[in-house]
Amino acid sequence: AGTYYGDLVVDDCGICGGDGFSCINAALSFGAFDSSGSLEILYDFGGSIAGFQFDITGLALTGGSGGAAGDAGFDITAGGTTVIGFSMTGNTIPSGSGVLTVLSFSEILSDTTELSLGDFGAVTDSDLNAYNVNLEGLIEHPMDCAGTYYGDLVVDDCGICGGDGF
Repeated sequence: AGTYYGDLVVDDCGICGGDGFSCINAALSFGAFDSSGSLEILYDFGGSIAGFQFDITGLALTGGSGGAAGDAGFDITAGGTTVIGFSMTGNTIPSGSGVLTVLSFSEILSDTTELSLGDFGAVTDSDLNAYNVNLEGLIEHPMDCAGTYYGDLVVDDCGICGGDGF
C-alpha cells in the first residue's frame, strides 16, 4: 500500500491487503468411480471457463464426454495421462459446480489414481487467464491375491490363492 511500517501484504490473489478469497478460483476433484471404465471429474468454478488441462495417473484413459463440458460443446481429449477440454467455437462453461466430464478408461495401471495439473495443466478463462486451481483426488485400487484390481480371489486356509480350502 506504500505505507511505511504498514502491515498489509499481498494475498494469494495478488491484492495488497486482500483476504485471499477475492480472486476467482477453480477446484477439480474426483466424483463417482466405476472400476469397469468410468470416472467423473467434478468442478467448482468461480467464473466462466474456456478451457482446461489436467493429468490423471494410474488409468489408461480413452476419452471423455458429457457433463458441463459436453453441455458447452467442448471437445474433450483424454489419452496417456492428459485430459484437455476446450470449445472450437468459443463456448464457455459458466461459473458453478457439478460434473465437468466423465472420463473413460480401458485399464487400471497402478495401485492409485491421482489428479494433478502435471507440467502444463491449467484452467483458463476466455482471455487465457489461468485460475488458481485446487485439486483433490486420490483413489486407491485394491488388488486380490492373483494381482487383479478389484478381483475377488482370496488365499484359502491352505495358502492357495482362489483355492477351496481343502
